[in-house]
Amino acid sequence: MRIWRCLGLAALLILSGCALNPSVRTTTEDNASLIFGFFDMKESPFELNCVKLTQGERSGIAYRQSCMTTYTGGLFFMENIPPMEYHIPFFQAGGKLHMISSSEKDLIKVPPKSLVYTGTFKYRVMDKNLAQVLKITPEKYGLDRVGSPGEKEVLKMLAKEVKDPRWKKRIQDRIGRLK
Repeated sequence: MRIWRCLGLAALLILSGCALNPSVRTTTEDNASLIFGFFDMKESPFELNCVKLTQGERSGIAYRQSCMTTYTGGLFFMENIPPMEYHIPFFQAGGKLHMISSSEKDLIKVPPKSLVYTGTFKYRVMDKNLAQVLKITPEKYGLDRVGSPGEKEVLKMLAKEVKDPRWKKRIQDRIGRLK
């Protein structure tokens, strides 16, 4: 019984450490970037609540992590991030945590002054038994890369949501360059 208590305490400490991650650092410098993407959740039994972004920079022992600006319709983004590596480890939908990846191969390199499109993904339920789906695990859903909406359409959605004139201009310039 004592071992179980110790294991439970260790798990609680680990989970509380995750909850105490410092926020992603943003910047107003001219070299700031914006990262964005889209999750098509139409076939999901859940609404999208939060897409987490982890910054490749520590504050003490923890990596900086924040929810990006996330819309239930699928759009997510974070503006004014400094150039460095980032990772999208998981998202929340329906109050449930959905793990995406913890692999270094999924790091996103964000160059200075850039708009980085992570892609459009469709949420796919893999277990049609709704009672089982509500007990979500990574094996119960999939995120498939899809082409629609494409980058141009997602940029148009993004242009309606950002407030900073600098980002509005960069987004309009990028839309103009896409076919």
